[in-house]
Amino acid sequence: MESKDDPESMTVPPEGIPDLECAICYSQFNNVFRTPKKLQCKHTFCLECLARMNVKSSQPDTIQCPFCRALTPLPTLGLPKLDNDTSIMSNLPEAMQHVYSIRFIRSKARLQVKHPQRVVPLPQLRTVSSSLDVGPPSTTSQTGSHETGTRHRLPCMPPCKMFIMVVVVLLIVSFICIIIIMTKTS
Repeated sequence: MESKDDPESMTVPPEGIPDLECAICYSQFNNVFRTPKKLQCKHTFCLECLARMNVKSSQPDTIQCPFCRALTPLPTLGLPKLDNDTSIMSNLPEAMQHVYSIRFIRSKARLQVKHPQRVVPLPQLRTVSSSLDVGPPSTTSQTGSHETGTRHRLPCMPPCKMFIMVVVVLLIVSFICIIIIMTKTS
């Protein structure tokens, strides 16, 4: 019987068939951006979730497992070069067992297919994009060693839309004031 602390028990259901969905986002694994990547602690998550974690991390050269907190150093060529979980890959449909070559551009918070012309849309995926934004880009120093902080921007609104919103708010406030004055004079 497996213990609750056993890393394998968290990724393989009791039937012996590995779980085919990411434990973070609950999306099914695939062979593009949701490729199952195995950390050194043997926990498996999709590439997209790991990229989202890495973009927000102050340690860009490692990934901290969300289950056991163990650190996994990233390969020299980056996050997409982490080992694929072959037990999960072998249980995907045959057409999904070929993994596309992906590049992770941390400074732009983007996953990108290296050769998008070779991506064949699968029936299960309907459309396959050649890139995926994984969060707001981090501001990193030019040396690339540490993150200096994440810039938070307010949503940009076109001036005409902002003007309309201000006018509507002023009309509502005016209407409420008129109602209050009319009820006091009655």
